[in-house]
Amino acid sequence: MGRLGQILSAQHEQVLDAWLRRLDAPGETKPGRTTSPGLLRVELAALLRALTDAFLAGEGGVSGEPFAAIEAQATAMSAARARDGFTPMETASLLMSLKDAAAEVVRREAGAGPEHPAEILAPFGAAVDRLALVTFAAFVETRERLIERQSRALLDLATPALPIWQRIMLMPLVGIIDTQRARQIMERLLDALGREEASIAILDVTGVPVIDSRVALHLTRTVEAARLLGARVVVTGISPDAAQTLVKLDVTLTSMITRGTLRAGLAEAFRLLREEVRPNPTEAGL
Repeated sequence: MGRLGQILSAQHEQVLDAWLRRLDAPGETKPGRTTSPGLLRVELAALLRALTDAFLAGEGGVSGEPFAAIEAQATAMSAARARDGFTPMETASLLMSLKDAAAEVVRREAGAGPEHPAEILAPFGAAVDRLALVTFAAFVETRERLIERQSRALLDLATPALPIWQRIMLMPLVGIIDTQRARQIMERLLDALGREEASIAILDVTGVPVIDSRVALHLTRTVEAARLLGARVVVTGISPDAAQTLVKLDVTLTSMITRGTLRAGLAEAFRLLREEVRPNPTEAGL
């Protein structure tokens, strides 16, 4: 390992140049395509230097504290590439191309020595293979977190609670309504009703592609929960096809107020609002 560390240290720039050349080779993926050449060189040089120092110290194996620090460095680089939109293949090839670059230099420098170049390169190949696995795992984990955050953001965008008039809320729904999203719809609507002190909510389902018995059940529960807060809910946008489906499934929606269009739902909301503010004949002394 010491001999390998000496070669990598003495030929650091040559190995780095060979590495970058292989990344730019025709027909190869371009892992640095959105990274400036200067920044890419700095990142690769730092990783190569860490590997070289580990082999110089005789600790170039794929275990122990020194290699754990190198893994952390490679993980950070892989996570950054995942956020920048690189593919798994591009991230893996970034590390794997280092093996060929180092082999090119080591064979040239160790050709006349007593040790066979393959023996010198064996631990380096094992280290790079390990780093490739680590970077791939980091890449996948980072992408999963990004997808989860994006999914939450899309749900937030697809489930807005908008105050459109004094004491009237509008929640236009878009996309599939499953159990998780139904729970979010209920939570957001109830929070908005309490926050805005609204007494009427309009749930517009024009953008919901499938309205079946399960969706109807979720809507019914949402209406009942709003009723416990003293609010009334008007459901709008149920298409003729969805209405036929619900009738065939023997689903009853008599517990909720429904209107065919959002315009009709707004008219109903204002009618209900007028009922709330209209004085009671008994109380008015009539």
